[in-house]
Amino acid sequence: ALGAPAIADTMVKADGKMDCDIKSYGKYNGGFFHTDALQSGKADVATLIFWNFEIPEAKAKGMTNASFFSLKEWGVPDFCQLVLMTTPDRFDEMKPTLRQLVLAMRRATGIIHQQPELARQYYFEHVDKENSAETQQAIIDATFTATLPAFPNDNSMSKEYYEKLMGWLIDTQQVDKDEALAVPVSNYWTNEISW
Repeated sequence: ALGAPAIADTMVKADGKMDCDIKSYGKYNGGFFHTDALQSGKADVATLIFWNFEIPEAKAKGMTNASFFSLKEWGVPDFCQLVLMTTPDRFDEMKPTLRQLVLAMRRATGIIHQQPELARQYYFEHVDKENSAETQQAIIDATFTATLPAFPNDNSMSKEYYEKLMGWLIDTQQVDKDEALAVPVSNYWTNEISW
């Protein structure tokens, strides 16, 4: 059970239906174009959407009944996090550079929280809002407004979070159980440079 069907199955089970055939959910990969997939009828539901991106986009494109189901409220780990990934060797080699990246992200978050109008100006310039079509301008503005309060001050994640995520990946057969349990999650998910 991989990806979206595993997410849908977990949510259905959390709602009390325990005898579903996971193959019945189907699967459509439209990349990051969730709204297009829904509007075209290629998908009935989109997983791994963000309330601060796809919902404003869907509403700006006329989907008045667009709504959001928070994964964590339906038994799915909230894995919509920014996680920097690399190999152990590359991590050791690049640790000072990665630490600088984390500190830069913290400084950027500070600007976002302390000077939101400056952050808005930078974002609008970056996405060229001024030269975008009217619908796209509405999406850009709504996305920024929704995203502004979402930036955390701390980039660390608890060990328990990663252990629960791995447990869910094992339970949904997205990773091999024996291989997953052979190495503690702290060996490959670390907060070492986030402090």
